[in-house]
Amino acid sequence: MKKRKSTIVQPPSLGQISKGGLRANFWDYVERVTGHRSLKRFISQGLVLTLLSDLPSVWGVVLRGQSYKKVLGSVGESCFIEKNVRIRVPERIFLGDRVIIEENACLDATYHDSQIRLGNDVRIGRSSVLKAGIGEIIIHDGVLVGRFVCFVANGCIEIGKNSLLGDMITLASANHVFDDPATPMKFQGIELSRIEIGEDVWLGSLVTVLPGVRIGDGSVVGAGSVVTKDIPPYSVAVGNPAKVIKKRGSAS
Repeated sequence: MKKRKSTIVQPPSLGQISKGGLRANFWDYVERVTGHRSLKRFISQGLVLTLLSDLPSVWGVVLRGQSYKKVLGSVGESCFIEKNVRIRVPERIFLGDRVIIEENACLDATYHDSQIRLGNDVRIGRSSVLKAGIGEIIIHDGVLVGRFVCFVANGCIEIGKNSLLGDMITLASANHVFDDPATPMKFQGIELSRIEIGEDVWLGSLVTVLPGVRIGDGSVVGAGSVVTKDIPPYSVAVGNPAKVIKKRGSAS
């Protein structure tokens, strides 16, 4: 995994409400969805993604896995994409083999230089949101992600092989800058950071992981915990803030 970093940036204005009226807002929306100000790309991607999005049954699952190869950055073999999956900036989304994305999930690469990359045998649960922001989400082979999770990766979120993430987990790899009380926080920029989840990690339901944290290989984090600091490998941690209570496999 890459070395962690922290950088303060002002997010691009992409997607913000324009004062230019309907035309300007329309082109902002086109760029927000596709990553480009291209009507041709907007229409062609929309035809593939919209027409197939709500197609039910096993045929819809199979057809989406095949047809989305035309608009996503890459789609591996035997991928199943359930109905009503929302995809933004599809050319910056890359799927390995046998990926399953369940109903109502959202994969949002956000910008044309961001990315979401899912390895082989990754499963994304129902109604989960993966938003790359100014950065990237990298999920390695064999990771199972539960329902209603929220990943916001301004900076980077990276999850190691064969990890298990429960329902309603939040990973947020950036903080808003709030030093100046005279300026609204949304105009002060954000501090980019990283979250690194090692291999064979289990995060229980409702876990929150804050920016700059690394959870070592083989660790377990109990349900409802808030992880504010690094967790060493093969640890069991619980609480708010999460604290290590024992080594995995030990009696106490």
